[in-house]
Amino acid sequence: MTLIDQRVVVLGGTSGIGLATAARAAREGAQVVVASRNQRSVDRALTTLPTTAQGYVANLTDPDAVSRLFHDLGSFDHLVYTAGEPLALMSVDALDCRRPTPPARW
Repeated sequence: MTLIDQRVVVLGGTSGIGLATAARAAREGAQVVVASRNQRSVDRALTTLPTTAQGYVANLTDPDAVSRLFHDLGSFDHLVYTAGEPLALMSVDALDCRRPTPPARW
């Protein structure tokens, strides 16, 4: 399998195993996106990743924030979950990342 030109999203990708995963995916040719609940962590991670990497801030324990994050992300090829907190929206196997528009309450 190749990651060349694949978009890889790493939730919890700003430190530890998540950052290492993001860095490795980038070295393998992926466009990497990291997400964390802390802007400073995102900024710090982006200084160690290629300039093509993107970062998002989202509290993964807040269902509305998770919904907004996936709406803002758009399409991607791979999702890696290394965050310390549980994903609040729903179980990961039930998550539909293909929703084309945000919920009406936004």
